[in-house]
Amino acid sequence: MAGSSWAGSSVFLRKVKWMQVHVKFKKAERMEELYFAEPLEVLTGQYMSLEEALASAQKHADTGRYVIPALSYEAKEGGPFVIGVFGAPVDRTAFLEAYDGAGVYMMGEPAFTEAPGKIMSDIEEIRNSIRDGHTYQVNYTTRLKGTFSGDAHALFEQLIARNNGDYTMFIHWKGTSIVSCSPELFFEVDASGRISTRPMKGTARRYDDPVKDQESFDFLRHSGKDRAENVMIVDLLRNDLSKVARKGSVHVPERFTIERYDTVYQMTSTVEAEIEEGVGLPELIKALFPCGSITGAPKQSTMDIIRKLESTPRGYYCGTLGIMYPDGSQVFNVPIRTLYIEGGRYEYGTGGGITYDSIPESEYDEMVAKTAFLEDGRYKLIETMRIESGTVRRFALHEKRILKSADALAFSTPDFKEEVEAYVKRHGLDQADDIYRLRAVANASGQMTFSHGEVEAVEYADARLADAAIKAPPMFLTNKTTVRHHYHGVGDDFPIVLYYNEYQQLTEFNIGNLVVEEDGRFYTPPVTSGLLDGVMRQSLMADGRLEERGYPMETFLEKLEDGSIKIYMINSLKEWVRINLNIPG
Repeated sequence: MAGSSWAGSSVFLRKVKWMQVHVKFKKAERMEELYFAEPLEVLTGQYMSLEEALASAQKHADTGRYVIPALSYEAKEGGPFVIGVFGAPVDRTAFLEAYDGAGVYMMGEPAFTEAPGKIMSDIEEIRNSIRDGHTYQVNYTTRLKGTFSGDAHALFEQLIARNNGDYTMFIHWKGTSIVSCSPELFFEVDASGRISTRPMKGTARRYDDPVKDQESFDFLRHSGKDRAENVMIVDLLRNDLSKVARKGSVHVPERFTIERYDTVYQMTSTVEAEIEEGVGLPELIKALFPCGSITGAPKQSTMDIIRKLESTPRGYYCGTLGIMYPDGSQVFNVPIRTLYIEGGRYEYGTGGGITYDSIPESEYDEMVAKTAFLEDGRYKLIETMRIESGTVRRFALHEKRILKSADALAFSTPDFKEEVEAYVKRHGLDQADDIYRLRAVANASGQMTFSHGEVEAVEYADARLADAAIKAPPMFLTNKTTVRHHYHGVGDDFPIVLYYNEYQQLTEFNIGNLVVEEDGRFYTPPVTSGLLDGVMRQSLMADGRLEERGYPMETFLEKLEDGSIKIYMINSLKEWVRINLNIPG
C-alpha cells in the first residue's frame, strides 16, 4: 500500500463530499450500525502530524461530533492515516445516494506476494531470533493481491452477511476503499472512562465435518503453544494499559475464551482498566498503538524484526479503525480480515504468531486457512435440486441454467452433468427411496462442491411482505448466486419473504417464485419485473400450467384481502407450498 493515493494525496479538507463510512461495531455488548456521508472535515498527513490530527480529532469529539479515525500500521512512522469528522449519522438511503455504487463487483483470484519458501524461511529466522533472546513471539504477516472492479461497498455487505465479525467498517475516500470485517477489538472506552481490550491470539481451522470441527476446537482449547502466545500478549497489553490507567485498576476478567467464526476458531482474553483523568485519543494511541496482538512481545524489538522481514508495508491491515462518539465513548478495532482496494487491485493481509515451538509448514498452512475468508467475497453459482426415487428432478433445466449463468458472468464452465452424476452415485443417492436436497456450488474457476440432506415435505408456510423495495443489479436478480447483500433490511430476517420492485410490482420470494391462483388459473410475475427464472417456474411454464401476469402491489393486496386469490411459493426443491402472507404495519 506504499505509494497509495491515501499516502501521497493526503490533505486537510473542509466540507468534502467524497468520503462515506459504514460502521457495524459492537458497543457495550450491543451491535450498532451507523452510516456517514459528507464529512465536515477530513484530517490527513500532508499538512499536520499524526499527533496534531489526533489532538484535533479529540477536540471534535469533545464538541459533540462523530469522528472516524483510520490509522495505518505505519502511521506513527509517517504512514498514511485519514480521520473523518461528521456532524451526525445519516440513514442508509442518504449513504447509498452519496456513495453511488453500482452494486456489482468482480474479484480476481488472490495470489501471495511471497513464495511459500520465503515465508517459511522468514519463520525459521524468527525462531532463531527467539533462540538468541531478541524476542519472545513475533506476529509475522504477508500479503495477497488480486484484481478488483466495481462496487467495494457491495463486497463489504456480502462479506459481513456471511461472517460474524463484531468490528466491521467500510471507508470510501477519494477512489480508494477499506473493507474491514474484523472480529477483533483493539480497545473500547465507555463514557465513564473504563477501557477494555480483547486480543485474539490462537487460531484453529474450522471443518464441515462436525467430528473434525470439534477436534479442532478441543485442540485449540488445550493448546499449550496458543495459550503461551495468548499469555504473552495479555501481559504486553497489561503493560501498555498501565501507562494510561489508574494505579491498580488493570485486571484480566477473562482468559482463553474460544470464539467461533465461519472459517476459524480464535482464542481471546479480556484486559480491563480505568483510564486516568485527561487521557484522550492522543494518549491512548501513544501508549497502545499498534496493538500487541499483531506485533508480538516485547513490542519495540519485535517491530524491528517485522520491519526487517516483511517486504511490504502492512498499511491499514493491522492498523486501527475506530469511531469516537459525542458522549465520550470510543471503539477501535484491529483490522484483520481487511482489504484495501485501489486502482483495480485489492490487497489482503494474513499472518500468525510465531514462537520458538512453531513449525514453519504448519504456520504457513494457518496463514492459508485465514484466506478462506476471501472466498465469501468471490461469489459463486448455486443450484439446489430435488432427488426423488433416485432421480434428480428437472435436471436438464438445472444444467441449462447454471451453464447459462456461467457464460453470462464469465465463469469457467463447470463439468456439471459429470460431477452431479458422480456425487449422486458416490453417496448412494441414486438408490435412495427418500427425498433429498442436493446443493451444488460452482466458483469462478468452474470448481464444484456439493452437499445433500433429507427433505421434509412442506404444504403450508408463513411468509412476510418485505418492508422496502428490493434494488439490485439485474445480474444478481436473474442468476442464482451466493450474493445476498441486496436483501439487506427488506425482510427483517423473516424466513420467507415476498419482494417487490421499485415500481411497486410483486416479484418473487427469497427462496422461490410467486404463483397467484385466480379464477382457477395460475399466474406468475414476468422475469422483466426483476426476478430469478426458477427451474420449477420454467417447467410449469413449458407445460402450459403457468402464465405470466404482472401484479401491482395495491391490486395484489386488495385481492388478497377479499379472498379472490390464493398464493403459493414454488421452487424445484419444495415444489408447491401454500403461503399465508403477513403484511407489516
